Amino acid sequence: MAHRHKLPSGKILVDHTFRLAEIAMNTTHLNRANMEQLPFPDENFHEDINEVFQRNNKFTLEHIHHRNGRAFVPNVPVHIISITAEKSHGDLLQLLDTYIYCITVEHGSIRWSIYKRHENFHDLHNELMQFAKMTREKSINTLQPNSNEDDRYPWFPGSSLRKISVTHKILDEHCNNLAAYLNKVIMHPKFRAHPVTRAFFNVSCLSFIDGLSISRKEGFLLKQSNDYNRGHRTLLGQPLVTKLNKHRYEERWLAIKDTYVVYMQPNKYEIRFPILVDCKFKVTSGHHHIDNYYRIKIKNLQCKIVVKCRTSHECEEWMQNFKMLIEQGYGFIDREANRFNSYAPIRTNQLAHWFINGKSYMEAVARALLTAKEEVFITDWWLSPEIMMIRTTEDETYRLDNLLGIIAAKGVRVYVMVFKELKRVLSLSSLYTKRKLMSKNKNGFIKVLRHPDHHNKNRIIMWSHHEKMVVIDQKIAFVGGIDLCYGRWDDEYMRLVDLGDENITKLYLPSELNPIQPITRQMADRIHAVVATNTDYMRTALHALSQTSEDTESLDSFSINEIETSSKLSTTKLKKLTPTGVEGDASDSKSDSDESATSDGIVFAFRKHKLQEEDSHVTGRQQFLQQESQDSDDSESDKNFERQQSISSIMIPEDDRRHRLFIGKDYANDYQKGFAIPDKPSEDNINRRCVPRMPWHDEALVILGQGARDVARHFIQRWNIHKCEKHLNNDAYPFLLPKSYSDIEGLTVDNWREFLDSEPFCVDTQCVRSTSLWSSGIKSTEKSIQNAYIQMIGAAKHYIYIENQFFITIAGNRLVKNELAKALFARIKQAHELKEKFRIYVVIPLFPGFDSLNALHAVLFYIMSSITKGDNSLFCRLEKEGITPSDYINFFGMRNHDVLMGCLVTEIVYVHSKLMIVDDSMAICGSANINDRSLLGDRDSEFCIVIKDREEVDGRFNGKPVRVGKFCSSWRKKIFEMLLGIQFENPNNIDITDPVSDKFYTYFRQVARKNTKIYEKVFGTIPTDQVRTFAQSSKYSDAKYMKDTDPLRAQEQLKSIQGFIVEYPIYFLHDENYLPKKRTREGIVPLVTWT
Repeated sequence: MAHRHKLPSGKILVDHTFRLAEIAMNTTHLNRANMEQLPFPDENFHEDINEVFQRNNKFTLEHIHHRNGRAFVPNVPVHIISITAEKSHGDLLQLLDTYIYCITVEHGSIRWSIYKRHENFHDLHNELMQFAKMTREKSINTLQPNSNEDDRYPWFPGSSLRKISVTHKILDEHCNNLAAYLNKVIMHPKFRAHPVTRAFFNVSCLSFIDGLSISRKEGFLLKQSNDYNRGHRTLLGQPLVTKLNKHRYEERWLAIKDTYVVYMQPNKYEIRFPILVDCKFKVTSGHHHIDNYYRIKIKNLQCKIVVKCRTSHECEEWMQNFKMLIEQGYGFIDREANRFNSYAPIRTNQLAHWFINGKSYMEAVARALLTAKEEVFITDWWLSPEIMMIRTTEDETYRLDNLLGIIAAKGVRVYVMVFKELKRVLSLSSLYTKRKLMSKNKNGFIKVLRHPDHHNKNRIIMWSHHEKMVVIDQKIAFVGGIDLCYGRWDDEYMRLVDLGDENITKLYLPSELNPIQPITRQMADRIHAVVATNTDYMRTALHALSQTSEDTESLDSFSINEIETSSKLSTTKLKKLTPTGVEGDASDSKSDSDESATSDGIVFAFRKHKLQEEDSHVTGRQQFLQQESQDSDDSESDKNFERQQSISSIMIPEDDRRHRLFIGKDYANDYQKGFAIPDKPSEDNINRRCVPRMPWHDEALVILGQGARDVARHFIQRWNIHKCEKHLNNDAYPFLLPKSYSDIEGLTVDNWREFLDSEPFCVDTQCVRSTSLWSSGIKSTEKSIQNAYIQMIGAAKHYIYIENQFFITIAGNRLVKNELAKALFARIKQAHELKEKFRIYVVIPLFPGFDSLNALHAVLFYIMSSITKGDNSLFCRLEKEGITPSDYINFFGMRNHDVLMGCLVTEIVYVHSKLMIVDDSMAICGSANINDRSLLGDRDSEFCIVIKDREEVDGRFNGKPVRVGKFCSSWRKKIFEMLLGIQFENPNNIDITDPVSDKFYTYFRQVARKNTKIYEKVFGTIPTDQVRTFAQSSKYSDAKYMKDTDPLRAQEQLKSIQGFIVEYPIYFLHDENYLPKKRTREGIVPLVTWT
């Protein structure tokens, strides 16, 4: 380790002054008589090159994880370009060390300058002399320098025992001799690798990493450390935290990179918490008169550290580099200067592409994963390890866990963050996910963090991590609404049936046998009864008052008991739309942040975070949290997990692979049943012979370049803070570092053809998010997603297209706080006053996606209250202003139909998208729903990308030619083609270019209306505007519909269905209050849970 720059004592000053004066008087120039030879430790100058750790004359990122401390890249020359000197002023050292030397160094393509005194050269020489001597003494054949080869060895001006004084007359020669000395020192691999050499040149294992930025400055500083005693507890059982040695300082290696500051522990070469430059990043300095040190305080939104320098010159040098870091900033310093008050700026001239539904998205993600070189970041609300990313195929390479195992085996490090669910509320099985993924690589290259922990200290029980993203090498970022889990894969066909050749596609009539299948009449009757009953559960279940726990059973044996069980489930399942009570009062959740330090000497904001509880629920909730906290990541060993897997795994039949797209639990219907038994992925969760699957419509995009760096930065910010919470001292979970924003070559993605089917678009991108203290450890809440929605709505000139899983936004409501309804109302009112043609299309699911009917009631109540129900609803407010809402805004849903086992079936297409397109030129897509949970910032964590087109094409709005964006217009048109059923053929030449004109707006609504009427006539579908009261539901449910009375005619009627678009029933149960009662499980939780 390098010696520190110490101030000499008075006695040393006197002693050295006489000796140096004597040398100066007797020396007129520097020669070998006043120089000392430094022998090499050995004659071996060879350096091995390991391709795993070296690329492009730099180290790879893996070099940091290797922790050998090596700074200089093997076989890459290091050259001292020049050494210049200038006289120092105002420093106590000037009596002995008159000059400061500026040393310009070049290593490969990187050039930097360091500033040293002669004392530093002397210390370097002394350390290397001792090292060489010890190394040679350990050698069997002690080597001595060859006097005939003087020029091969370094010659130091002076000696290890005494220093020389340099006069101005010999200064240039002295600098040349120092340069010659250093150039020969760094020729030898062992000298280059020595800690004192690294410290002298201000380099470390972080200095020359391919992809990371060049360090502005590196070096040793003293960092304040804090220790804690957690051994004692209070009477209430809470930890009693006691600070010890508050002002103890320890030596650490500090590095200033392009957008962050990071430090390492000496000798261990372990990266500690990186302090990212953000809107609150600040560096201050001051002189402490007690110990005569100069302190520097560094802080951002997440933490703060304190370091100290020994001299004013050292402090000034560090502060100058911090100033340059802040001045460059890359757009992270001033959040208010960024559009939407986002943590990230607009990135211009980026590449991007969109995806409609899970098929194209998952295929692209799978292929992109196989291109990964160093790192993969994944975060999901739910992740199913066994999900097949590419279908249909017999190659299990494309199963997600296998894909991650393959790239991890090649040396790619995979970091996954998943939401840690409340087990008694959600069946996401995040612990199974963690163990399954981590078992795919024995070298520990796959790491999984689950967050948050549910215990009495943090009180995080209502909010979730809802982000969905995949980032590859910090330059390819997939973002959207699609979790890599069961039920999300779908394509443009929105299939309801997945039985292969087993399905009976000819309609079965009760009066005749089906000639296709060799079954008895009794068997056919039973199949028909179960399928028909399950198909109608939305309609026939309106009157039930309680929820049954029975599940649909398998029909393999076709027993009478099984048929009766299925019928009972289906006829009771959705009857619970009947009201179960009236709302109670609710209070908004509040958070209180404070600062508390860790044993690592960092003061984090998240440490004292608490969520305010409702007093009436505290006792029961504490017991609930105590049970949830037992869901430990370490409750079972990996060996036990692997043994269980070997016993319980079921081989998937080859016929399933050839003829089915949805294997096992991937065949899903959230309205029927939630997921269970994750360790048996190939077992069906619902009976596909009698229950149609629920198609899943979703949207996503991929961005390349600097925008992807911003996505990675958000992931890194979350990963590092969660590591501090869960694995602070577990170095198997490393801290992550952002890559450079100035590395043009590293940001370029030339291989996009390997994972995209068509050329990406040129756009401007910006990352926006909802995040706060609990979700990312930042002191201030960011709600840039809501800001983006509001400003984009306000700036819209012609039309807005919205797809979202929810629509909960109520102006003037004491409970619902987001302001999207206010923005929509203002924009419609403006269009009305200016007599503008302005259109808003909103596509949402016909029902919220819950298998719990009470949860469905709660969410549906607030959706309807946002649209039409109550005086504060959007439609009521518009009507009060004399505005006909449907002239400007309309709501739609999606539905499909098919034949399942000889019966006509229909099902809602579940709209899970989080997309808004404005004027065919701007879009926002990501994980955020239109509700308070997603938009307020301090609730669910969310992430979105805002897109602004740069490439234009010809378009048309309200009959007038305009220029529109290629990215946004192509996305919107492809969606409209799917909704209107013209994606494969367009015999009537329907023109979707102009979404504003009366002609197209009327046509779109007419198709939705016609489809809705057919579905209601054939199936008696629910929800419907024909049912405004529960009294009306009886008549509607008891009626006979065409699918039962005349299936063949019904099938003919269904041929008139165009696409998937239907009207959203904005007046369904309009006159009823169906919020859950307080005595129900859903009724006791705060109402903000549903908003």
